[in-house]
Amino acid sequence: MEYSNNQYGEVFADVYDDWYHDLDPVVDVVEFVRQLAEHTSVLELGVGTGRLAVPLAQCGLRVVGIDSSPAMLAALSAKPDGHLVETLLGHMVADMPDEQFGVVLLAYNTLFNLLTEPEQLECLVQSAKRLLPGAHVIVDCFVPSDHLPQTVAPHVVRTVGASSVFSEATIDQANQMMRGAFSESVGNGPARTWVVRYATVEQIDAMADKAGLQVEQRWSSYAREPFNDNSVRHITVYGKAPDRPR
Repeated sequence: MEYSNNQYGEVFADVYDDWYHDLDPVVDVVEFVRQLAEHTSVLELGVGTGRLAVPLAQCGLRVVGIDSSPAMLAALSAKPDGHLVETLLGHMVADMPDEQFGVVLLAYNTLFNLLTEPEQLECLVQSAKRLLPGAHVIVDCFVPSDHLPQTVAPHVVRTVGASSVFSEATIDQANQMMRGAFSESVGNGPARTWVVRYATVEQIDAMADKAGLQVEQRWSSYAREPFNDNSVRHITVYGKAPDRPR
């Protein structure tokens, strides 16, 4: 298989913690994962700066994180408790460690950073192989709207200090690809570009089924808010499906 080389981490490492520190109450994520891990170990794919991995390790779990971005892993290791996380530099599917875990975590659209359906499927296949008996894969993704526009005009998405951050995007619905850029109103830095290959909840479930996984839980937040037709995000917990008759 040809694996994608998404440069997201290298582009966003220096601003990631400033821009995304408030994605979720971290205490909710830690408690959610901790309960599922049941004192075993966690493998976080696309671990980034350790926004989640470090607090998970601080609560006593063994945490292994893999990322393809040296800049992201450098930011993780520079944190006061960064040494608590075992890190691997490599592609999160091709270089996944060959051991088993209580939880494999794909947080905040990590699955969508893999840019083809076969690669996303392979990620779930390999994740399933890394599960201890009774363990879980957590997939956290946005829910694509049924009426996505072709373009999203520049608009302010956050304010950081004296700077406003603008976002714009183009959407290729036929191939389920989104490409965009962030730019700041202060400073002369280049636009920070990104690309994802999105999938619907039903498509992810179908890939999970092919990987031998089944849905155990589905929520719209780590605080376990119910998932419904109006949810814009899903946190889905998959477990190993029973062996099918041959």
